[in-house]
Amino acid sequence: MNFIFGLIVLAMAIIAMRVIWATLWQILAVLKSASQLIKLKMAQRSLRASVPVVLPCLPHPVDWELMADGVRVEIQRRNTGVGREVDRLEAQLQAKLKTLELIKADIQIAKLEQELQKVKPAVMLPASDSGKKRKRTKASEPVIPAASTAIVPPQVQQLRAALKGGNGCLNQSNGLVRH
Repeated sequence: MNFIFGLIVLAMAIIAMRVIWATLWQILAVLKSASQLIKLKMAQRSLRASVPVVLPCLPHPVDWELMADGVRVEIQRRNTGVGREVDRLEAQLQAKLKTLELIKADIQIAKLEQELQKVKPAVMLPASDSGKKRKRTKASEPVIPAASTAIVPPQVQQLRAALKGGNGCLNQSNGLVRH
């Protein structure tokens, strides 16, 4: 039995030695390939640093002046397109500003007409009194002097004439009606 046991131990030792030997050879092969790869990468890196960069040549001669003129024309075409857009937007802005001014002038005319309507009854009251003098009370409206009322209608007429752009005089009946 010792003999059989000895043969089994000897067979196991031989198999273990072969496994260890094969593993060592594989490790040695991996280390060799890794060292070769590292040397190759280092050689490529040093080669890149020492070799000057060469630009590839064009297959045919290039007329650089013609190419520069083409680029210049394209840039000018794009710029004029933008310039036309800016001009169009500027014209729209001017039109809107003029419209805004006209609206402000209409508002001013409306305010002046309201003032005129307030002043008109006060002016008519003293004209209808023919000889009667009244005592003013606190509740009665104050009468505005005729000098201040004479200033208001010409201003309204001037504003209307300026807005219409005409130089002719307006009819008095048409001047008081709001359009």
